[in-house]
Amino acid sequence: MNLTDIRWSAITERTEVKKHPFHEFSCTEPYPRTPEGRKMPHPKPWEWTAQSIIRQSSRCLKAGSLLIVGWSNPSNEILAVAHAIPEVSTSLFSVHVAAIGVSRTVRGRGGSVADRTLEEVHSVVLENARESGAVDVVATANIHTRNFPSQRLFERAGYEPRSVPSGELQQWICRLDN
Repeated sequence: MNLTDIRWSAITERTEVKKHPFHEFSCTEPYPRTPEGRKMPHPKPWEWTAQSIIRQSSRCLKAGSLLIVGWSNPSNEILAVAHAIPEVSTSLFSVHVAAIGVSRTVRGRGGSVADRTLEEVHSVVLENARESGAVDVVATANIHTRNFPSQRLFERAGYEPRSVPSGELQQWICRLDN
């Protein structure tokens, strides 16, 4: 799968989300189980959280929120999703990246699909900021302290830790050029 085989779209309406199988999107392994079948703690709870946010988007997408979706050109499969929550004031356009998930079918490709997903989020956010007339654009994300792949992803995109961790999460911030 080449990055050129992915087409991107931004979804802002919950009715549009309901037309697609986001409830089946899988970006992590299932919960491990004991031999007796009891569910054990997930080894990467941050991946489960991101998957849950994306799967529930048909019920939980709020007005103004965005789903940035990467679709496979040949099969129309959902390959990557980012859930972003923008806030607009008179001079500042801020967006919180609530979740980024890359489908298990394209995982392990050196982060290129995740990088491209975050680039697409920034592109859509900057376009919306220009339309709103905002002068400054800031993006934030809360990243689990043990989620080193996401930390590297956001660091490659220019984000920096904003504060000391609060529990298991740390806020990262990036100023985007408008």
